[in-house]
Amino acid sequence: MEKNIVTTVGLDPILLHHFIKYYKQLGIENFYIVVWGDSEIVKYDEIVNVLKTYNLEIYKDLRDVKTGNSIFLTDIYNEVVATKPDEWWIVADLDEFAVFPKPLEQFIYEDLMYNDVDFMYGIMLDRIGENGEFSELTYDDNIWKKFPNVGFISRSIRKNDVNWAGLLKGKYKLYEGQHKFTHFPNSHEEYANYIKDNKSLIQIHHFRWKKDHIDIEKEYVKMGEKWWGAQHQKVLDYMLEHNKIDVKDSRFLIENCPNDKFDSYSKWNDVLKLPTYDDENDNPRPTYY
Repeated sequence: MEKNIVTTVGLDPILLHHFIKYYKQLGIENFYIVVWGDSEIVKYDEIVNVLKTYNLEIYKDLRDVKTGNSIFLTDIYNEVVATKPDEWWIVADLDEFAVFPKPLEQFIYEDLMYNDVDFMYGIMLDRIGENGEFSELTYDDNIWKKFPNVGFISRSIRKNDVNWAGLLKGKYKLYEGQHKFTHFPNSHEEYANYIKDNKSLIQIHHFRWKKDHIDIEKEYVKMGEKWWGAQHQKVLDYMLEHNKIDVKDSRFLIENCPNDKFDSYSKWNDVLKLPTYDDENDNPRPTYY
């Protein structure tokens, strides 16, 4: 059983290094790296150098093509996974590190294929620096120790859907934002009912709250359109106003877990009891679990 992954990169070659390193350790064989963004700011040479260290190449260069268009980003992912409709894929943005309750291949066989399931949702958690700091990541860091705290932060600050639809057979298509699949009509009710009846089994550790992400968020705000830009603005506003995450804020369920072990985060079951989506008016959806 071959396992594939697709992501896009433009502004963060350091995170790309840690992304590839981590997913190789999970047993991913095939990496599909798409370069995307404004050619004036994409760190192309650094990206190429990172890929060379792993004997990888750019799969597709889409610089200056529909930059900042969230629908096009999803189209990129759908086009790539469709090249292997019968194989397993992870679709992950560069800052999304999927953590499984057991080895990936075993998880796919025992929890999905055995139950005749071809996809699985996850929920996004957030990795935070020591004492809530927006730490600076380097190539040589252990990323899990550099960002040792885990919490449920984005839903409170960004007010977005924190469901993740990123483990799937290539025959499926993702809906805009990669939070659900297109076989659900554009209906929150049907989507919420599915999530309620099918417990998410994957933690998605989200490395967004880094020092250099302040400048990256500024670029996303400039290039993003409609709701996408607005969500990034919320993150940027919080980072500029607070200068760190308040690790004592009870909303965030923050716990020190300086590793990539699923069971290390004891508040996971608490997260599963919370709504995973706030609408644009900041009104929480009904609890899904």
